[in-house]
Amino acid sequence: MKIKEKNYRTIWPDLDQTRVDIIDQTKLPHVFEIVQITHLAEMLHAIKSMQVRGAPLIGVAAAYGVALAMRKASDDVSLHAAADALIASRPTAVNLRWAVNRMVVCLQGVPESARANVAWREAAKMANEDAELRTRLEAFRAAQTQTARDMTVPPAL
Repeated sequence: MKIKEKNYRTIWPDLDQTRVDIIDQTKLPHVFEIVQITHLAEMLHAIKSMQVRGAPLIGVAAAYGVALAMRKASDDVSLHAAADALIASRPTAVNLRWAVNRMVVCLQGVPESARANVAWREAAKMANEDAELRTRLEAFRAAQTQTARDMTVPPAL
């Protein structure tokens, strides 16, 4: 998304990995507002209140929710409590469940002292994968639209 000549993703971490910024989807298209999320509870609210919308974005938000939780406590009990809370926040969201499960699998066996950093890297990887997929889909759609135009618009005589 481009606002005042600046490109934005709908979700991104800060450089020191202590917060995640989101574009509040409930305010669009009339207001562009960035919400700073620093705790799992805030991410749960963002998911439940639909400040983040769309299956891929919800999944990435859940992954960052796990990363935020690991900053506070990185033991197995905390990991599974965060995972359960995130899944319960939108129980029918397939991408959310997939993302949370991917994070849990990624963090199993990782020493507690390293979990927060590994979680942030994995969440960022998921965000980048989503952005790359969206870029490829947009290119495909553009090509299909042009093909459809070429087939339906008669050449000028």
